[in-house]
Amino acid sequence: MKKLTRMAIFSALALYLTSLWDKGFQIGSEPATIVKSVIVIAILFYLIVPITKLVLLPLNILTMGLIGVIVYFFLFYFIVSRWPLVTIKNWVFPGLTAAGLTVHKTTISYFFNVILSALSISIIINFLEALI
Repeated sequence: MKKLTRMAIFSALALYLTSLWDKGFQIGSEPATIVKSVIVIAILFYLIVPITKLVLLPLNILTMGLIGVIVYFFLFYFIVSRWPLVTIKNWVFPGLTAAGLTVHKTTISYFFNVILSALSISIIINFLEALI
């Protein structure tokens, strides 16, 4: 029970942080929608991801982790397309200049935004789990 509660808190934080930096990733403003999306993401990362990692371990080793990224993408795409809890759309990245490096303004497509969102959520959750 403690791990599931911790996973729900981590999922809520990951959804919030992803919605801050990714302007094409939006969560509904109603509290019920937020709670439902947190519960679905928590269940996904608590139950489904470990099972798929175990089943696909040989392929994940052979592809040096690429299968794990694909699994995150497909599971997150399934959630987004099945339940309208999270809205993902195209967005225009305004560009960035830091330490002499310039990233120009670019349009992020729906497909690439789903990949970015899934990676962002999984990285944040895995980072928080590693901290605790």
